[in-house]
Amino acid sequence: MTDHPRPRRLRILSLATVFVFTITACTSFYHFRPLSHPDPQSMPLVDKIPGTDLTIGVRTYHTAQAIHGLFGHQGLWREHVIPIQVVLKKDGAETEASLVPHSVFLSVLKKNYRNISPAEAFDIAWQANVPYQDVKKALYYTGLILFTIVTLGLGSMIWVLPSPFSQPTPAQTPFGRDLAYKAFPDKALLYPHGKAGGLLYFQLPFNEKLLSRTRLLFQIRAIDPEKKNPPRIINVSVRLTSKMRSKVNPLMEILHGFF
Repeated sequence: MTDHPRPRRLRILSLATVFVFTITACTSFYHFRPLSHPDPQSMPLVDKIPGTDLTIGVRTYHTAQAIHGLFGHQGLWREHVIPIQVVLKKDGAETEASLVPHSVFLSVLKKNYRNISPAEAFDIAWQANVPYQDVKKALYYTGLILFTIVTLGLGSMIWVLPSPFSQPTPAQTPFGRDLAYKAFPDKALLYPHGKAGGLLYFQLPFNEKLLSRTRLLFQIRAIDPEKKNPPRIINVSVRLTSKMRSKVNPLMEILHGFF
């Protein structure tokens, strides 16, 4: 009695197809991680803004483990995108205050880098995936060919679908929406005894050892609610510091970058 190898080959092809599609499907999984906004006094860096009744709290997410704990392995750390959490609290009732748009910079060794929008952070982080796209495409299309063979041509219908490897807009991905959710509000206005907080994003040619020589610069507009005095613009400079350093396994980073 002769053994028929065809059913065995079909089983192998089926298992390979399931494996490849499982791997490629897992690459799109994203887990939302909440970000709390505590009182500034409980944050690593806290300061009173001179001439105001404002208190600022700052936390830097500059290490690999901090960024990955907040957004996962999406390419932010590999592309030197640094999220910085800022919480402003108004302790008095004399004025209203707001962050002046386009006034936020990081000063590193006398060079100023403006903050970037969540959409810009998404676009920069996406570039970290580019070296892995060819490998992912090879896996995906290999699985698609095997699926087409196993299903006797039915898999060819998938070929007319849009490519899953083209860059989406931030609003089309959970990661892109999460960047926007966690960002510092563009038009945050602090009323008496109010608080506002969120993340500011920066892209730097960054060395973690330079953090102690970095300052966060921005402007606050203080407004008299009774309109008796004109608005005041207050320049704010906060020195950043942290002794934490990234703990990175290069091989694991490569695997995380792929998956």
